[in-house]
Amino acid sequence: MAQRWRPDALLQLAEGWDSAARALGADVDGAVADSDRSLDYWTGAAADAARERARGIAADTAEVARRLVTASVAARDGADQLAAARADVLAGLELAERDGLVVADDGSVTLADRPAPLLVLLAGGQEAVAVQMLEVRAAESSTRIRDALQRLGAADADAAADIAAALGAAHPQPAASTGQAPAATVPAGAWPVQAADVVDGWPRMSQDRISAQIAAMTPEQRGRLIAEFPQQVGNTDGIPWDMRVAANRLNIAGAILAETGSDDGSRRRIAFYRSLLGEIDDPAGGGRIPRRIIAFDPGRASLIELNGDLAAAHSVAVLVPGVNTTMEGSAANTATARRFVSATDGDVAVITYLGGPFPQVHNPADVLFDAADARYALDMAPRLVAFSEDVDRRVSDGVAVTVIGHSYGGSIVGTAETLGLTSDRTVFLGAAGAGVGVDDTGDWHNRNPHVLRYSMTAPGDFIELVQGIPGGPHGVDPDEMNGVIPLRTGEYDDGGPVAGWDAHSGMLNRPSDSWRTILAIITGDCPTVRRAVAGAPT
Repeated sequence: MAQRWRPDALLQLAEGWDSAARALGADVDGAVADSDRSLDYWTGAAADAARERARGIAADTAEVARRLVTASVAARDGADQLAAARADVLAGLELAERDGLVVADDGSVTLADRPAPLLVLLAGGQEAVAVQMLEVRAAESSTRIRDALQRLGAADADAAADIAAALGAAHPQPAASTGQAPAATVPAGAWPVQAADVVDGWPRMSQDRISAQIAAMTPEQRGRLIAEFPQQVGNTDGIPWDMRVAANRLNIAGAILAETGSDDGSRRRIAFYRSLLGEIDDPAGGGRIPRRIIAFDPGRASLIELNGDLAAAHSVAVLVPGVNTTMEGSAANTATARRFVSATDGDVAVITYLGGPFPQVHNPADVLFDAADARYALDMAPRLVAFSEDVDRRVSDGVAVTVIGHSYGGSIVGTAETLGLTSDRTVFLGAAGAGVGVDDTGDWHNRNPHVLRYSMTAPGDFIELVQGIPGGPHGVDPDEMNGVIPLRTGEYDDGGPVAGWDAHSGMLNRPSDSWRTILAIITGDCPTVRRAVAGAPT
């Protein structure tokens, strides 16, 4: 019975797996270091073979350690879900017992021999009426408890499946030999070339060629790449996104292992990385799903996440945030993206794009100084251009892609436009400018000649202090450019205009006319967008 279940046992298991993973890594790292130091006194073929074998064992052990970490995250998530579901069951039991009902192990609820005297009294002294009241209550309680038991069972099955998957093989094993030669993959240059040589060639290859190369590989070869080179697979445009997601789960687990947990910053990073490996409620309305991390590189402050189902979506957006964005502090951007997905029941998929470090401004009054550095936009814009090409490859024909630049992100997006960004719609939200070096629309070179561009800035937004400054670092004010459609911000749903310093984020994060206008641009809801155009009748 659910009363005897102890979800906390999974937490103990998770702690044990974490400890085992760290111990494995430390022991093997020490052994490999000793092996490498033996170069000073042990040489020859046997020594080289031994050192190569040690490195192979280390790689296998690192893989096991990452899987233990992933399993520990699944166990923690399972413990949370089981505890919540068990609490619902126990609450139903308590309510039924308080009503004097009898609950069987299968969750069915029946009446006791006779209703309590107090209930008979409340029923006007008529025992038959009291019995009818209890029968109704019993039916309701039975439904509630059985539903809760089903959720508990589903949580149990989900946790078991997630843990089993985390501890499973790192990549598919080759099928049994049929006596036939393997399918040729040489035309794409993948095999029989060594996997390391394949990966080493990617920085000099086009995305189309990388994509074709991967397509020519067998599932086993793709699995080897993920297991042996997760950093490259998880962060290379042109690689199929299911492979990038799988590789980044290994990268995230490795990042957890790299943290010592000895200070507050390290503990915060561990908690954040675990959240990336955990499951979430499907924003499209389904059950629990894993997060889809398309890029993960703490060394470059890079985190790209797909929210929603790209295959099911009829519209896609890429959200580039702004000042003060960090990997660990990106939850608000992710929540915004999921709200767009939820509002459309999954018709929209939103990608949150952190392609590198953003300027950090802790006082809005300092925005004139601290956010004036254009190097963040110059560094990130080429990567955004490349990623937009990859997005264009992944979406189906007829699915429009909207690239949104908020705050400093507007400068990043505008700068990317000068380098050949690919989008159907570009939106500047409270943008610092139209892009580094942008004076007019002729400076933009979107690969889509029919791109539509929109701009929206709330009245009184502090960003107005830097927009359009002559000779400014972020280009001209997109709100004032010919060829860019200006939009009103309107009002918040709870009253008051979308205006002032708080509106810099509120226009995107709070229920409002501006939020619905942004969603309308993403979905192609032309009537809603037309009503928001500045100067148009309301």
